[in-house]
Amino acid sequence: MKKPETRTYIELLKRRVASLRLIAKELIDCRQSFVRMDLESAREHISYQQALCSEIRFLDHELGVLRAQIIGAAGLQAGGLDNAAFASLFDSASALELRQVIGELADVQKCTRRLNRVYSGLIRRSRRSINVLINVMASYMGTYPPSSRHAYLFPRQAGI
Repeated sequence: MKKPETRTYIELLKRRVASLRLIAKELIDCRQSFVRMDLESAREHISYQQALCSEIRFLDHELGVLRAQIIGAAGLQAGGLDNAAFASLFDSASALELRQVIGELADVQKCTRRLNRVYSGLIRRSRRSINVLINVMASYMGTYPPSSRHAYLFPRQAGI
């Protein structure tokens, strides 16, 4: 079946792979922001990651709708149709390209999952470090009065 829907499906899938690659790159790039505790840079990375996640959600929705249309046009039921059976609905060239893109997608998803676990651990460790610093600051509150510049950290102790 060489239809515009099959071409569109493959192009959407390629966009999803590209977006996942960008997320993987962002997960690597943002590490230094957390290590340096550069809040502004970390916020920029997080904002970009959120935008990429929104795009992936949109692409997933579009892929689901298009997949249902392709399956429906073939007169089949959508439930239980695996990727191999779905690829058989395409002409041979498109089916080959679809299998290649699905293979790339699986590789990128695996890499992104691993990077996400590393990123999650980094955030947990950063949170612990910040909590230690907060506890140290809190333990010296009676000894050293906070400057007006840092009053926003501990407003109750600063009399605000």
